[in-house]
Amino acid sequence: MIKIMTKALTLLVRLVIIAMILTFLFITYQSVKHPEQPPSLLGFQLFTVLSNSMVPYFETGDMVIIKEVTQSDVNENDVITFKEENGKFITHRVIEIKNHNGRVQFVTQGDNNNVKDEEMVTDQNLVGKQVFLIPKAGYAVKFVSAPIGFILLVLFPILGYIFLELYERLKKSTKRGERPASE
Repeated sequence: MIKIMTKALTLLVRLVIIAMILTFLFITYQSVKHPEQPPSLLGFQLFTVLSNSMVPYFETGDMVIIKEVTQSDVNENDVITFKEENGKFITHRVIEIKNHNGRVQFVTQGDNNNVKDEEMVTDQNLVGKQVFLIPKAGYAVKFVSAPIGFILLVLFPILGYIFLELYERLKKSTKRGERPASE
C-alpha cells in the first residue's frame, strides 16, 4: 500500500513539475513573440498592481487576474483592465457606461482617486475584467523574473529534481548488481 502511495505521489509531483515547466515555456514564448502584450493562458492574464489607485480594494504588489471579455460582459462597478494610448495598462472600476455615437464606452475611476479617468474606455482598448486577486503575489513574480530569483526558485529546483532522479536510478541499478549505463 505504501509503495502504491509513493508511486502515485511521485507521479503527481512529476506531472506538476512538467506542467510548471510547460507553462513557464509557453509564457516565455508569448512574451518574446508579442512583447507589447501581457502573456495570456487560457484567456487569463496576470497583472501586478503598481500603484495605490485602487486602495482599499487592492494595493501595490497585489496580483490581479484578468479574464478576457467582450464589452457586453462588463457592468457598472466591475473592475476592468484597459490599455492607454501610451501602452500603459490600467486597472480601475467602471463607474458609468455611456453610449457615445452608437458605441459603448466605459467611464472608469480608481477607488482611491478623487476624479474619474480622463479618457473613456472603448472595446478597442479593453483588455478584460478582474476575476481574482492574490494579495502581495506581484512581489513574488517580480522576484522570480529577476535573474537571482529565477536561479533560486526555478533553475535550482529543476536541477535538484534531475539529480535526485539520476541518483535514484543509479541506486536501483547498483542494487540489482547492474553496472551504471555511463560505464
